[in-house]
Amino acid sequence: MRWLYETVVSFGSEPGSVSFFAITIILMAVVSKILTFPLTLKQAQASKKMAQINPQLEELKKKYGYDERILQQKTMEFYKENNVSQAGCSSCLPLLIQVVIIMALFGVLRNPEMYLFDDPNRFQMIAKNFFWISDLSLKDPFWFALPLFNSLSQILVSKMNPQMQQSQAAGGSAASQMKMMTYLMPVMFFFMFVNFASALLLYWAFGNLLEIVVRLIMRLFTRKAVANE
Repeated sequence: MRWLYETVVSFGSEPGSVSFFAITIILMAVVSKILTFPLTLKQAQASKKMAQINPQLEELKKKYGYDERILQQKTMEFYKENNVSQAGCSSCLPLLIQVVIIMALFGVLRNPEMYLFDDPNRFQMIAKNFFWISDLSLKDPFWFALPLFNSLSQILVSKMNPQMQQSQAAGGSAASQMKMMTYLMPVMFFFMFVNFASALLLYWAFGNLLEIVVRLIMRLFTRKAVANE
């Protein structure tokens, strides 16, 4: 983060409405998305593969559903034959990495003066504004702005998740529970985050926006690939 800040400062004069500190946080979100993109792509490819073989899995359930042990054995054999990995930690790895980054960044943004400069007093002299927010180290003065945008964008990200779309298509109680969590968790986060430093919300909200753009681009390329087939 210090390296990014020093690099941004070296570019020239500071914009009036968006401080170098705010730009640094936005670039942190970009770096985070670049680091996690291979995992996101792998997750999407795995979900596409599962969607393709889902009809065959349903046939196995109909054929061997009378015995759970046999069904599990046949399902594992089918996964092995088709070179498909069962959903597990790999599907949630991008989220886990994001959580680790958020936790680390949360610690940094609680006391940014300790990390950006050798002399902590220098932090008080730099601009920390972002449009309507005069100081990103404080909470958003308009509680409905960044916290609300973050929660709404998180809902959209969840709805665009391939696992979520597959679950909804399959239906059942699991789909209902997942749908409820899609809306419940962002609402809970909203009331938690209204008192957080605006810098952390800016990072997370911009990261959600990047994720939406990435998902839309991936969906576009997937549809073109399917059309070409």
